[in-house]
Amino acid sequence: MKIRNLSKLALAVAISSSVVFEGCKKYDDDITRLEQSIEQNKNDIAALKTQLQSLAANNVVESVTAITGGFRIVFKSPTGQSTTYDIVNGAKGDTGATGPQGPAGTPGAPGSAGANGSSPIVTIGQNGNFWISNNGAAAVDTGVKAQGPKGDNGQDGKDGVDGTVVTIVGGTDGKKYWALNGEATTVQAYAGDIAMEETDGGYNVVFTDAKGVSSSLFLAKEQVAITSLTLQPKYTNANIPVVFFPRIVNNLATKTTKLQGWGELTYDLNPYGVNPSFYEQGGLVSVTSQDVIFRSGNASSVNTNFDFVQFSEQGFSNVTARFLPKTASNPITALSTGENLQVAFRVKNTKANASQQYVTSGYTLAKEEIIAQNEVTIEKFAKDSNNKITLSAGVNPTYAGGAYTDDNTATLLALPHSKTTAQNRNNADITLNYKDNASTNLDNNPNFKTVVLDDILKPFYYAAQTSKKTVSFDDNGFSPSQYNLRYSLPTADNHTDVGDWLELDPATGKLSVKISTPNTYNIAAVNNKAYVKVDLFAGNGNAAADLIASRIVRVDIVSTPVTPVDVVGNIDYKMTSAAGTPTIAFVIPKTLDAAYNNVGKTAQDFHAVYSFSSVSSDHAGITWDVASMNNGTQGFARKINIASNVLPGTYTITGKYTSSISADPVVNVTVTVKVGLNNIASLEKEPAFWSANNIIVNGKLISANNWNLEANLWDAWNISGPVSGATIPNVTFGFEILPTIAGISIDGSDNIKLDYTQSTARARVNGTPVKVIAHRYLNGVAYDSQEFFVQFKNPVNAITLKTPYKEFVDKENSGTNISEVDVRRLVSLSDFNGTVIYNYNGMTGNTKNTSLISSYGITGISGAFNNYNLTSVTFERYENASGSTISAPSGATGSVVGQNLRWTNSGANLQQPIYLVYKVTVANKWNTTGADVVKEIKIKVNPNN
Repeated sequence: MKIRNLSKLALAVAISSSVVFEGCKKYDDDITRLEQSIEQNKNDIAALKTQLQSLAANNVVESVTAITGGFRIVFKSPTGQSTTYDIVNGAKGDTGATGPQGPAGTPGAPGSAGANGSSPIVTIGQNGNFWISNNGAAAVDTGVKAQGPKGDNGQDGKDGVDGTVVTIVGGTDGKKYWALNGEATTVQAYAGDIAMEETDGGYNVVFTDAKGVSSSLFLAKEQVAITSLTLQPKYTNANIPVVFFPRIVNNLATKTTKLQGWGELTYDLNPYGVNPSFYEQGGLVSVTSQDVIFRSGNASSVNTNFDFVQFSEQGFSNVTARFLPKTASNPITALSTGENLQVAFRVKNTKANASQQYVTSGYTLAKEEIIAQNEVTIEKFAKDSNNKITLSAGVNPTYAGGAYTDDNTATLLALPHSKTTAQNRNNADITLNYKDNASTNLDNNPNFKTVVLDDILKPFYYAAQTSKKTVSFDDNGFSPSQYNLRYSLPTADNHTDVGDWLELDPATGKLSVKISTPNTYNIAAVNNKAYVKVDLFAGNGNAAADLIASRIVRVDIVSTPVTPVDVVGNIDYKMTSAAGTPTIAFVIPKTLDAAYNNVGKTAQDFHAVYSFSSVSSDHAGITWDVASMNNGTQGFARKINIASNVLPGTYTITGKYTSSISADPVVNVTVTVKVGLNNIASLEKEPAFWSANNIIVNGKLISANNWNLEANLWDAWNISGPVSGATIPNVTFGFEILPTIAGISIDGSDNIKLDYTQSTARARVNGTPVKVIAHRYLNGVAYDSQEFFVQFKNPVNAITLKTPYKEFVDKENSGTNISEVDVRRLVSLSDFNGTVIYNYNGMTGNTKNTSLISSYGITGISGAFNNYNLTSVTFERYENASGSTISAPSGATGSVVGQNLRWTNSGANLQQPIYLVYKVTVANKWNTTGADVVKEIKIKVNPNN
């Protein structure tokens, strides 16, 4: 892996200087290229880190050596396989091109060559200094101490810093150097370089990007010994880890053992990186509940009643071990009532000192999973992406009442329990072709293959105590060596001639159609059925006492080839307002000759024996015109029905021709239907009603003195293009509020309305816009949609405060010590159209629009004719010049008397100006308490000095 050193500081300086001196536009391109190089450098480093992280997840570092331009890492896998990975910095940069002729200057000088990148390896030498090996050269002493000399004992210090901090710093000569723990070395460095630092347990790979920002990744070295084990519990009970040992018994009453299974324990290893060849299993240590201890330590008493089966997984980070209780001396079944068994896993470090070889995990509870015989089944299997055994697709055995039952469902794919059930099934469990699956390939048939039931069937059981589902034997406690399947053709279940039709290996289940007449395929066996009994036995034999479960496999012998004939076609169709029946264009040739050619029949012969039927369709509105498909005329147009509700898109419809002659192949027909559109109507915005992507709704008068926040959405939209015609579908539109909001709705005429009596709706006025979806329908079916927003605006503007026409004077020489201001002259009100609703100036030029006051539901203004009084005015508080609330001056008061804001001073002696704060409320039906309808008026009171 080569990392190009894409960004050099000198290059950045050179380009920026050129821009200053030349001022030519071409340098914009240079800067762009530099930015692109920096971004590429960032991406390259990210890719390298990802690759190293992937390797580090399952490998350890075996060695690191310096090579020219970088270093070489050798990784080792848990199996001992080595992988070499080179990290090499970019080569020396090319000489820069000659600068261009400036408008008034001479050509620029050639740019300097870029320097070689570096990839240093940092280690600690015997003298205690950091040493750096660079570009494959011998390590050099940096003179920087990795650890200071031993001093006298001092006070407890702070926690130390983990590892060495490797960075790039600027030197006094303007160059960049590698720094270790902040102390500069003499080794030159460049942004974009990569360094490697040896530390406890491995290496830190330090990445420095094109901008000089560093990050690191830890790579572990191979370790010698495991120091501790941490269980990865698969099952728990009341938060206590449990390991289950499955055991198949005859029934849940007597619990006589039929087959003992193993338990599986998985542990995380500490430290990471211990070579699997450096340790081995040391058995299970066990205690009963009377001896419970929470840490097993290095206990040496191994329970010999558990046999080690195998390591199912063994790596640098974890290990999974399987143990099998001995049937004759099962330590779990031997427990007394009320006792529990706890087990701990012990490993032996083969490379460690004798006194440090054994390490034992903490204890986990050991329990049995009891499986009755009738909870065992035999089924077709598959393997998942992790190579685990699963039920084959569609296989779902019926488990009810604590047992697998013989389900008579005709479409069930689980193996039947009896011949009677097998006969009632729609399909065979195994289908054999009389030629392809014959016992001998007589004519070099390329489709010849062997059917082996051992490769198709596996035992499963219902895990009633753990996962509560059907699970495989092989991955859940039982190894293939512990059981075997045997096969037979019971006389009572089969035709007397079955021996002339089939050959069956009782040990492997190898099945074939018998060559009963020498050198001749057995056509006489076609259309017959056979019933194979499959028995599951414990162990390697077939003694009756070891029988666990039995099933029936129905085998049908056919002449239909395994590989059917496939014919494909296409249809390009334009959607209209009506249904259509377009003609299929078959792919080479473009008629049904494609089918005739593939089966080797003339059109007349083909249609004499073949009939067509539908198989599937992506859309219920796309169906076969079966009559045209069955028409016997060669070259006749074969068609498909397309309903008017089929929207534009690509669909697939399949069907098949089936012959009355069993030896003829099935002809599968697959047609790809592409439904398109001619030009149709779409929505366009009416600009006057929009602000950005919002429709603005100020409302309208819907009846006398009743203004409502609503609007017809079609005022804001125009329809562009045709909505109907012979070559297009019928196009309609509809609107929907999503998500729905209580109090906001769209009626049948597409009016969007807001009910101000509902608080949720009223909160949207001058608030968050409402999302609306515009749907486009083709022939009444939703086709596409677009979203927009409706902003409801209060038609009443915020109260306007006029500048007070006078200030109060303390102890005014009025004889009463009272100062007053008419509040009506301090406020005005208008609506969204700029129409004045209220404005009072005194004796003349006053405005009060009683109609709008009523329509908008305005309160706070007297409703009486020719009365301009404000009805909601209060005195609030006193403030100083900085706006802080102060106490009422002794002997003075602020108040509201009628329509006057009053200041009365009966003895206070003000030394500084103060402010009287009054509140005026003029609400409307969409806003009763907000800042727009509640305003404060401040009147200044000046001292009378």
